[in-house]
Amino acid sequence: MLPQVPATENLMEKHTLEQLEAALDAISKDLAPRVEELAEKSTAGLLTPEDQKEYSEVVRLNDMLSLLKLEAEQFWTMRAAS
Repeated sequence: MLPQVPATENLMEKHTLEQLEAALDAISKDLAPRVEELAEKSTAGLLTPEDQKEYSEVVRLNDMLSLLKLEAEQFWTMRAAS
């Protein structure tokens, strides 16, 4: 069982995670056109070595962000259940 956390601290943590999620969503929207362009070039076999490096990095970062979001959701699910 998780130790009891003061309500104020709980609200601050939740607010911080919500801000983080909003920032990540904004970044995703900003990058979407470039990612779409790289995906189309990849499908057509037209990526330059530089494009390939950029696309690989974007995919890696997206995977990391997805895992962080999942972990945050699991944390709050566990916290709410306690």
